[in-house]
Amino acid sequence: MELAEGILNRRSIRKFTDRHITDEELHTILRAAMTGPTCANTRDWSFLVVRDKEMLGKMADANGRPAEPLRHCDVGILILGDLERAFPYAKEYWVIDGAITGQNMSLAAEGLGIGSVWLGTWPQMDRVENQRKLFSLPDTVVPHSVIAFGYPAEEKTGAHPDYEEGRVHFGQW
Repeated sequence: MELAEGILNRRSIRKFTDRHITDEELHTILRAAMTGPTCANTRDWSFLVVRDKEMLGKMADANGRPAEPLRHCDVGILILGDLERAFPYAKEYWVIDGAITGQNMSLAAEGLGIGSVWLGTWPQMDRVENQRKLFSLPDTVVPHSVIAFGYPAEEKTGAHPDYEEGRVHFGQW
């Protein structure tokens, strides 16, 4: 699949088959996460990979009703910000760096024919604290988001909006 085609055709998938993601496919997804840019190359993220169905259910509980796809996915990945590695002059860049890793993982999964859905955690502090408690995370490690991965059990629906000319400005507003 061409990269642009994968980006333009990607959709959130919330229903998954029982087919398992291979270790090689999972490695590809995680490698894609780690190739994204980070502020000053701090690589201020970590990833918690969960395959256990009971733990995926607990992750869903910790993140609230929108995280129900975790109960049926093959793999859930919790993206974590590592404040000890964050850019010392503007630690908040960890949030952007975490978003980039999530996008890279979703696009890599798309290229492999694997579905995904991004499930927000930060900045909803109840979700952050629930995930932190569930995994006994240190104070310097902050849950960013969860992505549920699995082979799609639903058709991709809904077209992305067309290019919006009025949102593009060249040279000045």
